[in-house]
Amino acid sequence: MPSAIQLLSDSLISKIAAGEVVERPSSVVKELVENALDAGATEISVEVEKGGRSLIFVGDNGGGMSAEDLGLAVQRHATSKIHDEKDLFAIRSLGFRGEALAAIAAISFLRIESRKEGEEVGNFIELEGGQTTREGKASLPAGTRIQVRQLFYNTPARLKFLKSPETEALHIKNVLEAYALSYPETAFVFRRDGREELTLKRGESLEERIRSLLGEEIAGSLFPFQGTVSSLEISGYCSSPELNSSTTRSLFFFVNGRYVKDRTLQHAVLSSYENLLMKGRFPWAVLYLQIPPGQVDVNVHPTKAEVRFANGSVVHDGVREVIRKKLSERPWQTSPLTPLLSKERGAEGGERSDPAVTLPLIPSHQGRGTQFHFTQTAYGSLQVIGQVHGTYLVCESADNLVLIDQHAAHERIGFEKLKKQYEGQGGSPKGDSPKGGSPKGIESQRLLIPENIDLAPSETALLKKYSDELHTFGLDVDFFGGNTFVIRAIPALLNGADYPALIQDLVAEIATFEKLTPLQEKFHEVLERIACHRQVRAGDRLSSLEIQALLRDLEGIPFSSNCPHGRPVGIEISWKELEKGFRRRL
Repeated sequence: MPSAIQLLSDSLISKIAAGEVVERPSSVVKELVENALDAGATEISVEVEKGGRSLIFVGDNGGGMSAEDLGLAVQRHATSKIHDEKDLFAIRSLGFRGEALAAIAAISFLRIESRKEGEEVGNFIELEGGQTTREGKASLPAGTRIQVRQLFYNTPARLKFLKSPETEALHIKNVLEAYALSYPETAFVFRRDGREELTLKRGESLEERIRSLLGEEIAGSLFPFQGTVSSLEISGYCSSPELNSSTTRSLFFFVNGRYVKDRTLQHAVLSSYENLLMKGRFPWAVLYLQIPPGQVDVNVHPTKAEVRFANGSVVHDGVREVIRKKLSERPWQTSPLTPLLSKERGAEGGERSDPAVTLPLIPSHQGRGTQFHFTQTAYGSLQVIGQVHGTYLVCESADNLVLIDQHAAHERIGFEKLKKQYEGQGGSPKGDSPKGGSPKGIESQRLLIPENIDLAPSETALLKKYSDELHTFGLDVDFFGGNTFVIRAIPALLNGADYPALIQDLVAEIATFEKLTPLQEKFHEVLERIACHRQVRAGDRLSSLEIQALLRDLEGIPFSSNCPHGRPVGIEISWKELEKGFRRRL
């Protein structure tokens, strides 16, 4: 009886390896561009036809290869980037798998031309389906030129998973733009079906490169951050909270120069914007992380698109700390990118006031016939005109009409006060105890008349499980029996709130958490929900004294430009824009 287990042929092994390394045409471009950068290229040209299916061409002016190196480069498990086992723990290149060219050759018609600096003539090699068909001399400048034709010609099943040529070309362009952000000193040219779609000159500054790739509107709303945490060097640019995107395509992460998509870094950036962005929105960020090579594994993914950190929590907390610290300064108008923009745009806001007590600048957005700008005006300097629809406070400054959402403002005030109590009296997002005692949590106020609340059976189980943890948030809720609970104490800041509604909302919030997640790990979400039950809500009529008190409270509150859910607290309309809207003479 023949054996059920068989050795695979070399051809099939190569195709399987190719399937792991080459997912789509952009995978080929990524591998070849990384090789060019590792070879010291300062000029890289990429050309594709039919989204990379018919042709992918990558040319560079890097170090080049000799005839002997050229023959070895297309073999499996061949690389110039590591030499022995210890090199595995000190990788400083963009990649070393030693399979990229062999994998690409296995599923295409491949031609490589290369000449080393100082050699009079170069060499070429051609392969079909991984088998060498021709070799010889070639005339070309120093560097390397690679042509990949008919990608996946012998693996038609892979072709079925490719998208339209336009979509595949977009993926390729995204790869080039990402590496262009990491290597601003390198020139990049991208041509698609004979048309030049990207031209980036050599020797640009990082600020110029960001403006070239992201546009003036976005670049003008980015500001720099930089810090050192442990052995990590963290730097980059990120946007004001008001400039955000609906997808993660606005996030660019580079680890030791390599473009990666990493969940640890993504979560760190998003958590630094906690309570500043609405859920489902993402900031713009370009993050550069320099980490000792021994503390990161860059080879855990076949396409080298992901990395693994030896201590992910240190990386996460370090990135969050650096960005959050910068966000707390609210330097929305002090970005070094701003001078690169037109003088007219840079002068829109006029003189800047103290950013610690002001509304931030964000890009204008188009309203119905009128443009609204977010400029910087101190809350305490506003003159109150009145209240509209029981929801918006109408104020004026010397140059602008200011509208403030009273509920959003009060939510931010309540959230920050609750957070300060929670952290200042011993609570912490990790549930750590203060020195010398156990955490006290948020200040409570006993109810003169306890209130009962009935829940559904599933909600009863949840509340019973977390009732002890709710004490640190100022809530004392006891199980009475059946599905009934007794509310005995609430946070002192919530005097007059609808307590049963608060408990029901909290139970609903807890139900969305991971099953075993302590509330301390989700304390921002809990505080958001509690703060939402503050007394001032949309529809409440406020006296002039109450409005003034609200504005005074906003003065000393961190991140006062947004409610804890990320919605804006206020907007401003300049008198000039008002006059333009009413067609008055300017």
